[in-house]
Amino acid sequence: MRSQLICALPLALFLPFSVNAAPSYDCSKASGEVEQTICQEPELQRLDNKLHDAYQAAIKQVSGEEKRLLRAFQRGWIKGRNDCWKSDKLGQCVEDNYKTRITELEIQAGKVKAPEPVTFQCKTQNLMVYFYNDTEVPVAVINELNPSTPDKQILAFISRSASGAKYEAQNLTFWTKGDEATLIRYGQPDETCAQQK
Repeated sequence: MRSQLICALPLALFLPFSVNAAPSYDCSKASGEVEQTICQEPELQRLDNKLHDAYQAAIKQVSGEEKRLLRAFQRGWIKGRNDCWKSDKLGQCVEDNYKTRITELEIQAGKVKAPEPVTFQCKTQNLMVYFYNDTEVPVAVINELNPSTPDKQILAFISRSASGAKYEAQNLTFWTKGDEATLIRYGQPDETCAQQK
């Protein structure tokens, strides 16, 4: 009896891994190179499940038009993720897509604690910036506080830099070095910003 128990034990130890090693969708119905790749890569499966949880948390917090828009945006994101088949580095493309989308959804759903805001005084406006470092990808949520136009919020994801911390979004770069930052916007002069104490 004791020898049967010992022989069965190693198999039991591996069962949870084989049961949990699957994305949020049915791999037998996976279509396209991207979905099939996700089904073969444990890290991509983990990210798929994490994204599924973050999306469910976000969708529960909205209703009506906001829910419709969130669903439409998610469908668009899936289409964009599936376009990674065109990339020379398919796995890296899929992973990057997951990480940025998880970060967006976790912030939207309040699944990560909001950091204390940091205020910067630039030449033409003030910025209130939340630096999230505990998300899948570090991100700066930049709130433009311009008295002459409606407030605008931008998510800028960290990128490589030789010094300081560089955050990039579409048509915008926010580069911090100590208590100063440079705001670079497409088609506009660069602005030096100073952190307000």
